[in-house]
Amino acid sequence: MMDQQLTRKSVPPNGLPAFDPRVHLAAIVDSADDAIISKNLHGVVTSWNEGARKIFGYTADEMIGHSILKLIPKELQHEEDEILNKIRAGERIDHYETTRQKKSGEAVEVSVTISPIKDSSGAVIGASKIARDISDRKRVASLVLQAEKLAATGRMAASIAHEINNPLESLMNIIYLARIYSQNDSKVHQLLLTAEGEVERVAHIARQTLGYYKDTSIPDELHIHDLLENVLTVYNSKMLAAGISVDSRFDDSRKIVVSKGEMLQAFSNIIANAIDAMPHGGRLAVSAVGVSQPSGDGIEIVVQDSGGGIEQENLAKIFEPFFTTKGSLGTGIGLWVTRQLIEKRGGTIDMTSSTAPRMSGSTLTIFIPYALPVALTEIPEPQLR
Repeated sequence: MMDQQLTRKSVPPNGLPAFDPRVHLAAIVDSADDAIISKNLHGVVTSWNEGARKIFGYTADEMIGHSILKLIPKELQHEEDEILNKIRAGERIDHYETTRQKKSGEAVEVSVTISPIKDSSGAVIGASKIARDISDRKRVASLVLQAEKLAATGRMAASIAHEINNPLESLMNIIYLARIYSQNDSKVHQLLLTAEGEVERVAHIARQTLGYYKDTSIPDELHIHDLLENVLTVYNSKMLAAGISVDSRFDDSRKIVVSKGEMLQAFSNIIANAIDAMPHGGRLAVSAVGVSQPSGDGIEIVVQDSGGGIEQENLAKIFEPFFTTKGSLGTGIGLWVTRQLIEKRGGTIDMTSSTAPRMSGSTLTIFIPYALPVALTEIPEPQLR
């Protein structure tokens, strides 16, 4: 009789297995998308859920019994000492945003909440950590910030363009009059022609910025080396003053259809950057050569300086808007605009750089295909020159 009573008591009235809160809690922890980790006061991992495996790439066997420092980049490992000191003092850390490292070596942005774990006497014996992957959120926030900066820059640029438009027209008239009164075959006449073209280009950019008209100019069929020589002439006095020698090599016998103004702007940005990289003198090498590539034939333009070079961690950012290595001297707009103009024409742009002593410098390589991109194939026939 007693055995029967015991049997009846061990089975719940609804016939379901007995509810074990510990098993239920373990199931919740293991099914969470967030990384839920515990560690002792020496930073050694004591538990590791499935969410942690998904975010960081390590299995529980690879992490339990090992230091949490496996997840922390070397330059940020000082954070662990600060975190453990706060935990030992019984403090909680809420939504701390930092960078951690996956098993693959890839960085991941996380938001971390860390709470002390206490025993029955109230003594702190470890810490529980919840880490959430916020890489996508940070990426979106960065894009929004860039968009806001671009909008603000556009408003500022329009204001500046409005203010300089009238002085530009006056300067254009003065240069025109000076050219008219100079001898046609003189060096002064040629320099005034170049100055007139440069001022007209600035005025063109100002009018575009103000939204006076869309750029409906017809692309020209021309030699790339003519544009490069034009830019080198404009910057010649600046290079002489800085003690920069120029080595140019042009072998682009075939003409190419491009927007003259846009290419002048792109090459001006590139060569100006190269000059800025050599404030104490150096060597600037510029070349334009016809090449064949698997994607098609075109012209390869290479601009190489012997400046101090760019650190590798910054190299991937140089074409981002508002990123500059020049400090207060740079706007971070030039190379970003240049990439837009080159890619609009169907081309590619890339940079390599070295900071090694006696081997420092940067090399910027542009490829412009002879074939027009699909978006530009309906333009009118180019002006032949």
